Amino acid sequence: MFIGHLPAAYLALKPFQRHLPPMAFGAALVGSVLPDVDMLWFYLIDDRAHHHHAYLTHRPVLWMQLWLLGMLLRRFAPRLGIILAMLATGALIHMLLDSIAGAIHWGWPVAGAPITLVEVQPTHDHWIKSFLSHWTFKVEIAICLLAALVWWRSRAQRRRPV
Repeated sequence: MFIGHLPAAYLALKPFQRHLPPMAFGAALVGSVLPDVDMLWFYLIDDRAHHHHAYLTHRPVLWMQLWLLGMLLRRFAPRLGIILAMLATGALIHMLLDSIAGAIHWGWPVAGAPITLVEVQPTHDHWIKSFLSHWTFKVEIAICLLAALVWWRSRAQRRRPV
């Protein structure tokens, strides 16, 4: 997935926004793109030697542990706990979305095989062109448009006098 992580997390978590502290919803949105920070390593350090889904930031167990830590912290530091849990929730949404057309190691460190639901065939000379012409990218565009519509309507409702 290229452009749909943040909009998809927004759509998935928007119904719960009013029940969360403001920073928690924002943390979830940050979490939805945080795993891709490994792209800096991929391009600047690793010289594209390994696919960025092979890095630790794309291991769901990391985000599950952070979610669990956040839930445990809620007893002692409720605000920090919910922010950590929601950050991890956003990252887990990222993992689910990347599992559609990208290899994610859901069983790591126990099982080594990555899980991919759809394989994008190399139909063009550059892999990005293959992704952009695949039906999954059209779904991403639809997700982005729907998220923009929901965002726009929620802003319009807040501005409307009661």
